[in-house]
Amino acid sequence: MSTITLSRTWQHRINHGRGLARRIGVALLAFGALMGFAAGIKVFLVAHHPDDTDVTAIAYRVNNQRDAVGKRAATFVAAVLTTPESRRAEVLQRFITLPKADTVAQAAPAADPAPAVIDTPQVWSVMPAGNAGEATLYSVIVTVEQRPYASAPSTTAYYRVPMSIWHYQPRPMDMPTPMSDPGPGADITMRYDHALSPTSPVYAVVAGFINTYLTSTSGLDRYVVADSWIKPIGGYQSAVIRTAVADGEVPDQPAAGTRIHVRVTATAQTSQFATIPFTFPLTVENSGGTWMIADVDLAPLVATDSDTKPAGSTQP
Repeated sequence: MSTITLSRTWQHRINHGRGLARRIGVALLAFGALMGFAAGIKVFLVAHHPDDTDVTAIAYRVNNQRDAVGKRAATFVAAVLTTPESRRAEVLQRFITLPKADTVAQAAPAADPAPAVIDTPQVWSVMPAGNAGEATLYSVIVTVEQRPYASAPSTTAYYRVPMSIWHYQPRPMDMPTPMSDPGPGADITMRYDHALSPTSPVYAVVAGFINTYLTSTSGLDRYVVADSWIKPIGGYQSAVIRTAVADGEVPDQPAAGTRIHVRVTATAQTSQFATIPFTFPLTVENSGGTWMIADVDLAPLVATDSDTKPAGSTQP
């Protein structure tokens, strides 16, 4: 068997071709890895996830449903409370399918007053209650100020209404159920325990701020930090500070930027010489050696060891 011997030229060409093929293969592999990495970034980090739109749409739909059933329930309660017995079947049939016995014509009573005189009912809560076929069910609590006659004192009443909504069409499932008052809630202990002296520079700035804030339409820049969002509301005749309590001692030599929180109670007098009590939870900041109002806090500071106490219980 004869053996073919390649010349050096061909051996060089073959070796060069193998090297070139190897480099091309490595380049293609790297390119494929890069494209895979880019695709992963697009899918998992950049691309709009298909479920995002669904979540937003569902949230809007649920909110719209809750609003619809709440308003319908409130209107239904108003109709029940303000319709005399002689017209009840006629008025309520647009809200609810009444039992046949309730639709039978009866002699009008001698006295036929409306059950109550009411203010506009308000939706207290809307709770999901499951599904029935294509309908979504809700339990709605409606609150209303009602009185037996116009000059009588009002009382707060609560009514629960079972509601369904089908193809965006809300409908009561049954007549309202009167409910007990949910209770007075709980008291929360606040974190202000250092009374400010009327001679304190912090007291002076909060007093000037509140008086200007309530009674003027300008001049508040003397009491608030630069570029503050706080603007005076005006409209009151006067404002008197009742108490001013901080969450800590006011330092004698505060560093720039030092902040303390102050809760101020005040009484404002209207143009009709009536008085209204107000509370101001304030953040006070030392700016260049001068105390200034930095913010009207969203809520008072809560004590770190605060626990909820049912309203009416003895406070420490």
